[in-house]
Amino acid sequence: MKRSLGSGWIAQGITVMTIACVSVAQAQGKTYQEIVYGQASVKTVAMSEPDRTTEALQLSNAKNSGKVAGPVLVDTAFLFDHRNAELLTDSYLNGRITDKRDNFYRSNEFQTKWLFDSEPSALYDALIENFKNADLYGLNPDDYHAGMLEERVRELYNLSLPAEREVMALDVRITEMYFLFTAHLSEGKIRTAGYSNKLWLRETRPVATDDVLRLAEAKSVKDLDNIFESVQPNSDQYHKLQEALAFYRDLARNAVGQLTAITVNGRIEPLARHKAIPLIRKRLSQFDLHVYPTTLDSITGQWDTLHYDKNLVQGIVAFQLIHGLEPDGVIGPMTVTYLNKSLQSRVEAIAINLDRMRWMQPADAAVDYIRVNIPDYTLRIYENNMEVYKMRVIVGAVENPTPVFNDRVEHVVFSPTWTVPVSIIKNEIIPRLKSNPDYYTEKNYVFYKNGEKIDPSGEAWSSANPGSYRIVQQPGGDNSLGRVKFGMNNSMRIYLHDTPSQRLFAKDYRALSHGCIRLDEPAEFAEFLLRNNSGWDAERIKKEMFSENASTVILRKSYPVHVQYCTAWVDETGRVNFRDDIYGHDRMQLLEFNRPALKVTETIAGL
Repeated sequence: MKRSLGSGWIAQGITVMTIACVSVAQAQGKTYQEIVYGQASVKTVAMSEPDRTTEALQLSNAKNSGKVAGPVLVDTAFLFDHRNAELLTDSYLNGRITDKRDNFYRSNEFQTKWLFDSEPSALYDALIENFKNADLYGLNPDDYHAGMLEERVRELYNLSLPAEREVMALDVRITEMYFLFTAHLSEGKIRTAGYSNKLWLRETRPVATDDVLRLAEAKSVKDLDNIFESVQPNSDQYHKLQEALAFYRDLARNAVGQLTAITVNGRIEPLARHKAIPLIRKRLSQFDLHVYPTTLDSITGQWDTLHYDKNLVQGIVAFQLIHGLEPDGVIGPMTVTYLNKSLQSRVEAIAINLDRMRWMQPADAAVDYIRVNIPDYTLRIYENNMEVYKMRVIVGAVENPTPVFNDRVEHVVFSPTWTVPVSIIKNEIIPRLKSNPDYYTEKNYVFYKNGEKIDPSGEAWSSANPGSYRIVQQPGGDNSLGRVKFGMNNSMRIYLHDTPSQRLFAKDYRALSHGCIRLDEPAEFAEFLLRNNSGWDAERIKKEMFSENASTVILRKSYPVHVQYCTAWVDETGRVNFRDDIYGHDRMQLLEFNRPALKVTETIAGL
C-alpha cells in the first residue's frame, strides 16, 4: 500500500511510524541484511552501463505500472532499530555516519532518495558511477560495495514492483555508503597517523556538516557532483596530485610483465659503457614516456646499446631532480633504487599523500607560512601562498625521528645555550664518561647534579642516574645548536637551529639529527624573520650570532610552521616529485588505507 507523506506524519513523529514499521516487518519476515544484500554470489559481476541499466529498469517497470515513479516512506523505527549496527571497520565513523543518515532522512521528510517505488531515481546511477570510479579520487571502489548494490538494485526491480520495505532498506544502505564516501573525501581514510616513536600530531580540518542538507536539496547529477567537489580540499596541489594519480595509474595498468631489477656495482659515469644501460633506457622510458634511442658508434657503424649517451644522461638528470637527488647524471645506488621502484608503488605513494591532504589541511588559512617537508629535507617560505625562499635542512634520524606537527616560530635566540636532553645524557654522554671521565673537561659544557655545579671528572658515572643531572653546553662555534636558534612553543622541544656540522648538507640523505631541524642558511632565515623588527639587518644579526652571551628577540610577526611528511607532490613546473619513505609512514598508513572499510561478516559476504 502506497503511503503519502504529509504534515500529519511528521507531526505525529516516531510513535505512528514505529507501529507502521513493525507491521511491515512482520508481514515481510525479512532481516535488514537479507533485504539489502539478498542471496547474490560474492563474486564480482560485470555490470552494464548505468544509463542502459536504468533504461531497462524503466521499460520493465513501465509494463507493470502506468503510474509515475515516486519515493517511498522511510519509517523512523527502521532507522532506530539499525542505529547500533557496526557497519564499518572504522569505529570513529560508525556513529557519525548513522547520525548523518538519520538527519538526512529527517531533512528529506523521511522519503527515499535513490530508489523509488518502481525504479531508481536519476541520482542513483550518478552515485554508483562515483563509487565505481573512486580510484580517480585516490580511494578504493570496493569500500562502497558499488557492484553488489548495483546487482541488488537490478534484482529488486527485475520482475515486478518491489515491496516498499525492501526499497526502503536498500535506499538506507546506499545513503550510508554515500556518507562513507563523503567522509573519506573530506576527512581521509587514515585515522592512525603515527606509530611507535614516529610521532604525528594530527590536526584535522573542520568536519563537513553541510553534506546532509545539500543531499536533501540535491535534484540533479550536477548537484551531486558539486557536493563531492565541495567536501574535498580546495587547493591546486590536491587537484594536480589527482591528475598525477590518473597518469601513473594508467602507466601501471598498461605495464607489461614484471620489472627486472637493475643491478649496478659502483657508479655509471656519463658517456661510459655499461651492461645495465639497455635496461635503464627501457625503464626510464616506461617511467616518463620519452624515447631514448640507442646511439650509433661512429667508428664501427654499429648500434652501441651499452653507451650511456648524452640524451640518456639528460633523462637521468631530470629523473634525479624529481627524486631529490644530486642532478649530476651519475647513476649511483640511490638513482638505481628509484629506477627499481614499481609504477604501482608510485600510485600508492600518490594515493596516500592525497589522503593526507584531506586531513592535514592546516587549521589556519594563513597565506604567509613556513613549511618543512621531512622526506624532502627542505624548508620553504611562502608569502601570499607563493614560494619565495627555500633551503636545505637536516631532520631527525630514523631512530630519532622529527615529529609531524604544526606550530609557530615566535622568537630568535642568538648565541644559544643547549640543555642536553636526558635521553642523550643517558645514551651518549654517560657511556662516554664511563670510558673517559676527562672527556668533557676541556669542552664547552657545564654539569649540574641536583642543582649544584660539579666537575664531571670526579663523578662515579658507572652508577649515575641520568635524571639527576643537568648538562648545559655554552654558546660558541661548537655548540650543537650552532649560533642561532628559532624557538617554537611545542612541548616536544623541537625547534629550528643552526649547526656546526655544515658539511652534512652536501649529502642526499640528511636524516641525521636527534629530532630537531638543522638549517643550512640560518643567518638568511633570521634576516627574513626579523625584517619586521626595526634595526635588524644582516650586519647586526652576524654580530649577535658571534656574541659570547645568549640573547632572545621576540618576533613582531610570528609565522606558522608546518612540519609535514610528503613523499609525492607536483612542483611549480608540473613535474611529479617522489621522495623516500624514510620513517616508514607511507608503509604503515597504507596498511590502514588498504584495509576494507566495511566489516565482512557471513551475512554481508552473502552479497
